[in-house]
Amino acid sequence: MTEQSANERRQPYFSTFQLVLIALMAALVVVAKIALRFPIRLPGHSGIFWMAIVIVAAGIVPKRGSVALVGLISGVIAGFMGLGDFGALNTFLSYTAIGVVTDLFLMLMGSPENLIVSGLAATGGHLSKLGVKWVFGLVTGAPIGFVTLGLTYSALSYLLFGALGGLLGALTLKALRKAGFFAYLAEKR
Repeated sequence: MTEQSANERRQPYFSTFQLVLIALMAALVVVAKIALRFPIRLPGHSGIFWMAIVIVAAGIVPKRGSVALVGLISGVIAGFMGLGDFGALNTFLSYTAIGVVTDLFLMLMGSPENLIVSGLAATGGHLSKLGVKWVFGLVTGAPIGFVTLGLTYSALSYLLFGALGGLLGALTLKALRKAGFFAYLAEKR
C-alpha cells in the first residue's frame, strides 16, 4: 500500500470548512425559530423561515447527511436553550427529524435548487416535526382522537409553511448561484 492511497482513504467526509457552514446553518435555524415570526396565530408558521435555511444548507453543503447534521446540531442548541413546548427531548427529536427526513427526500428526489423538489422536501421535513409531537402525544397517553383532531388543523398549516419555506430556500439558492456565491465556495474548499 502506498502512502498516497493511505492518505486518500483518511479524507474526512466533511471538510472543516463544510462543518463550519453546517454549524452556521444550524445556528441560523435556531435564530430563525426565535426571532423570525409572523404576528399570526397559526401553528408552524416560523417554518417558512427555518425550512428555507435547511434547504439553503442542503445546497451549500451538497453531501448526503449534511441536512441531517444541521437538524441534529440545531436540535442540541434548541434543546439547551429551552425552546419548544414539550421539553428538551421533544425539541431535540423534532429538529433531528426535520433534518433526517429532509435529507431523505433530497436524496431520493434530487437537487434542492429545483422548486418542486425543495418544496416537497421541506414539506416532508416540516411535517416530521409534527409527527414527533404526535408520537409524544401517544407516548404520554393523551387521548388519540383529541390529539389527531387537533393535529389535523396543524398539519395543514405545517404543510403550507413547509412548502413555502422550501420554495423560498430554492429561490435563495438560485440567487446565490447567480451572484457567484458557489464559485466563491469552490475557491474556499
